[in-house]
Amino acid sequence: MNRWIGSGKISEEPVIKYSNNKAYFVLFTVMTRRRIVPDGGQPVDFIECKCTGRLASFAADNLRKGKKVEVVGELQSGSYINKAGEKVYTKTVFVEELNFMETKAEEEARLEAERRIAKPRPGRFQKTIPADFQIYQI
Repeated sequence: MNRWIGSGKISEEPVIKYSNNKAYFVLFTVMTRRRIVPDGGQPVDFIECKCTGRLASFAADNLRKGKKVEVVGELQSGSYINKAGEKVYTKTVFVEELNFMETKAEEEARLEAERRIAKPRPGRFQKTIPADFQIYQI
C-alpha cells in the first residue's frame, strides 16, 4: 500500500499550473516537523504536494501560505536532469484527501498574533527578534 499521511503548514503560496489539455492542477509545499533531528540536520521536511480535479479547485480557493493542513495521498518518485547535467530525484504526494487543522477563528487569531509580532507599535518597548524565531500554536 502506498499512502503518505502528514500534517504541517503551507510553506509558500500554492501555484496553479495548466497541463496540455487545459486542465489545471495545484502545487504546494507542506512544512512538517521531524520527530528526530539528526545532528546538524534541519528540524523540518518540505513535502511537495499536487492536487488535481475538484481537489485542485478547492486547494486554489482555500489554501494560503501558513495554513495548517493534513494531507493524505500517494507518494510518487521521479527524476529529471538539471541545467548542470546532474540527475535530481523528486518525491511528490498526489493528494487524495486534504483537511484543515485549525478552525477559521484559530487561523485568524494566529494571523493577528503574527501581524502584531511583525509590526510592533511605535513607542512601545521593542526587542530584537531573531530571524529564525518561529511561532508554534499548541
